[in-house]
Amino acid sequence: MLAPSNLLLITALAALIDLCVLGSLWRSGMPGIREAMGANVATIVAMLFMVQQASAPPWLGVLLANLLFTMGGVLFVAALRRFLDQPVPWRPMLGGVAVLMVALAYYTYISPDVSARIVLASLMYTSLLALLAWSVWRSRRQRFAYSQIFMLSLALVAILGHGTRMAVYALGVDAIPGLLAPTVWNIVFLSLGVVIMPSLTLGMIMMIHDRMLIEREREANTDFLTGVLSRKAWWQGAQRLGARAGRPLALLILDIDHFKQVNDSMGHAAGDAVLRHFAAVASAALRPGDALGRLGGEEFIAALPGASAQEAQALAARMLAALDAMPCQYGDIQLRYTFSGGVSSWDGAEALQTAVQRADQALYRAKAGGRSRVDLACPV
Repeated sequence: MLAPSNLLLITALAALIDLCVLGSLWRSGMPGIREAMGANVATIVAMLFMVQQASAPPWLGVLLANLLFTMGGVLFVAALRRFLDQPVPWRPMLGGVAVLMVALAYYTYISPDVSARIVLASLMYTSLLALLAWSVWRSRRQRFAYSQIFMLSLALVAILGHGTRMAVYALGVDAIPGLLAPTVWNIVFLSLGVVIMPSLTLGMIMMIHDRMLIEREREANTDFLTGVLSRKAWWQGAQRLGARAGRPLALLILDIDHFKQVNDSMGHAAGDAVLRHFAAVASAALRPGDALGRLGGEEFIAALPGASAQEAQALAARMLAALDAMPCQYGDIQLRYTFSGGVSSWDGAEALQTAVQRADQALYRAKAGGRSRVDLACPV
């Protein structure tokens, strides 16, 4: 069986490894990483001080070590809540630390009692863990991500461990002269700390990894200028919508009229403003569940599940009316523009590419017919 001092050193080593992994995520810009690194630094130093508890003066091996370890817990809760975009309750947490330190000083110098110190410290850690668990619970959406389940489970196990530790020493089941005493209960609780403490940091790293994946996926699926779906994401989404709808869906291709003239006369910044404005107007006109994407340049496409070609044509007419009522504001200038469109219906019997091509042909007829209009594709 490992000695308590060895368990404390293993905990410090695990925290050092977590610190290195967190350091590799520093450039990600994720909130909370700085506080999480601070928590691990505090834990490492606290463990090194606790290892010397038998020979070091009490102010170092007991008070300063516990202050650092508790502040490590405070910083970790702060890290998690910052990451989850929740306010950090600094005042109550730091107030709890202050009360704990006064109590530890009392039971170290005035009325020495190791069991009382253990109970009070475990009570503080349990409070921090409960706050951590509540923070993760509040962050859930429709379902928990694996990393959230992992973090919540660890917090609950740690709460159970500290609750048991409080009961053992409050009821006198075990009595130790110090943290380094090699009793069975003491070694069990320290072993639990070896597993739980570094694993909590691992859980946060998993949550950071999940968010980075989601953000990268969002960036890949979103047109950076207009905020609508990228070409690839729209194509994949339209395929899924068609499979789910179980009935034909309308395809609406939209192309801004005379867009090149806007770029040539006003500059590309004005052209970008028009593209963003058009995407906003078109998105507002679409129904929930419709998918709008940018094919490239000034050309957009929408998939309208369950809509007929005539309904899509009427929706496009409302878009034209909205553009006329709300022109693009570019600085002090109002940029008025229109678009042309083509509509086809896709029932899945033909390839999606073929249905899009038919809508594209209808778009060219609308352009040739005078622009600012939407034509229907020839039925197949």
